[in-house]
Amino acid sequence: MHISFGPFRLDSANRRLLRGVDVVPLRPKAFALLDHLAARPGRLVTKEQLLAAIWPGTSVTDTVLKVSVREIGAALDDDSETPRYIETAHRLGYRFVGHVSPTNLPATVSS
Repeated sequence: MHISFGPFRLDSANRRLLRGVDVVPLRPKAFALLDHLAARPGRLVTKEQLLAAIWPGTSVTDTVLKVSVREIGAALDDDSETPRYIETAHRLGYRFVGHVSPTNLPATVSS
């Protein structure tokens, strides 16, 4: 399934974030985090839930999560002060606030 938001398309099956036909580079954990949040638009996902979903069975600090959120913000050209896609609920977690359009259309392949 693909999720579209703004100029972006999240291709979960192929683990790619696309802007038009261009692949936007994200490390695997940052992609997994974006995928997890975008699949739950408007819903607050706690830090504990994210750590359990993205880093299961691994002991990591909140800093690891914050670094991944910053990487996503940079990839989406999002501003933490006035977020268009990822909103921080301080000390609680994160929320995907972008307007999403789910689609099952295949991703465009670039040469």
